[in-house]
Amino acid sequence: MRKLTLFFALILLAGSAFAQKSNVRKAESALEDGNLQEAKQLIDEAIQHEKTKDDGKTWFTRGTIYQAMVKENYSDENLKEAVKSYDKVMELEKEGSNFYTLTDLKIQELWGGFINKGSEEYSAENFSGAFDAFEKALMVLPEDTTATLYAGISAQQAKDNQAALKYYYRLIDLGNHSEDIYNSIISIERYENKDIDKALEMITKAQKQFPESDAFQKQEINLLIVAERIDEAKDKINEAIANEPENANLYFNLGYLYEQLEQPEKAEEAYIKAVELDPDYLDANYNLAVYYYNFAADLFSEARNMDLKEYQKNGKKIEEKAKMYLKKAKPYFEKALEIAPKELAIIETLQTVYTQLGEMDKAEEMMDRADAINAESGDN
Repeated sequence: MRKLTLFFALILLAGSAFAQKSNVRKAESALEDGNLQEAKQLIDEAIQHEKTKDDGKTWFTRGTIYQAMVKENYSDENLKEAVKSYDKVMELEKEGSNFYTLTDLKIQELWGGFINKGSEEYSAENFSGAFDAFEKALMVLPEDTTATLYAGISAQQAKDNQAALKYYYRLIDLGNHSEDIYNSIISIERYENKDIDKALEMITKAQKQFPESDAFQKQEINLLIVAERIDEAKDKINEAIANEPENANLYFNLGYLYEQLEQPEKAEEAYIKAVELDPDYLDANYNLAVYYYNFAADLFSEARNMDLKEYQKNGKKIEEKAKMYLKKAKPYFEKALEIAPKELAIIETLQTVYTQLGEMDKAEEMMDRADAINAESGDN
């Protein structure tokens, strides 16, 4: 009798297992017929049963059912359940197995659908809609840098800077470093959040990632000045110069600091040193040229604003002094143009310099170069 009881028990267990596997097959059939609620009920029963809950096929089927529900009637809950199911397959199946490979394709399909939707919305300038789509893509692949980047950009375009900040910080945590991303973070922290300390912290991190960039060093100087931490700004640069006395960038930034502090003589001295250390340093040549040019412009303006009597007495002297500054500016503008031969700002300013100095052939040459660049730009 005991043997008979055991025999029937085994039959019942086998029947139960068969029933659950049958549930998986029935769920697949219901999915094919478009009966999603029936498919959902059947597959949710199957994942609870001991015989089918650890079967990759069960979870794969569940993922496809919930993915179909996402397409038919989107909800965050449906998407989360689809992702949960696919993640379970990846946990249960060996890499390279049939269901592992099929699941990977399904995940990419799900993720790609939201990426495409986000791109379409972004192109239509529906930035809020784009942001929503990219966030859904991140529910599928939370560490995907593409969706993270575009979620941040879309949020910023939609004027949701705090959401943008969240994703920009996540990008950096994921090891995706870009000057533009650091600049966006620094800008939001500085201007919207009014958090100077946080902005400075990010500038320090940016400088470590991009040690050759003058832009972040300039921003640091500006912020320290805004925060009335002038001595700290000077100390930082002078300490760096003591450690790297041949670093032209540091002297350039020292000059920039003194310009902001309206100490022109010290700015001039630092810019000259930067050019001496690196004659091909574009920004140093250009800033030094502009420095002299601005002196000349101020003097010409002063002469223009004189009445006749005053001009007859002092005007010529002031104009000669202005031309002296233009002569000092000229070689640095010329060097800057040699380094950046298609930079319109340099060409147009040099045209003015040559005109003021009576070098009309050179002025005409600059005008022709500017016209050629503008025409080329127009063709593009």
